[in-house]
Amino acid sequence: MTWVTDLSHFIDARTGHLPTNVPGPARRLMEHMTRIVAAATATADGHDHAIDPIKCRRRPGHRACPGVIEHQVWTDERITWHCPRCGDNGVISNWQSTAWDRRPVQPVH
Repeated sequence: MTWVTDLSHFIDARTGHLPTNVPGPARRLMEHMTRIVAAATATADGHDHAIDPIKCRRRPGHRACPGVIEHQVWTDERITWHCPRCGDNGVISNWQSTAWDRRPVQPVH
């Protein structure tokens, strides 16, 4: 399955963060996607900014996948990610300027 995620659909417009009234499974999925954004944008400039590896959340055969998520920010600013062990993958858009965007802020001239 490929996850196609528009991060703006997860964000509470009033607070700019994840809503607090979301049931557990949906909240864990939102948190997984935001961790991917934070990790991908922290390393987008070619430097590793000490972001912990993101474990795969799939459970094939009711057992935790041992994979670690790999991610990439493309020039069109899509983030793609995948688990090399089980094949879970996705694309994330509209993450720019959210609380999870870890790119350095560019000075305004």
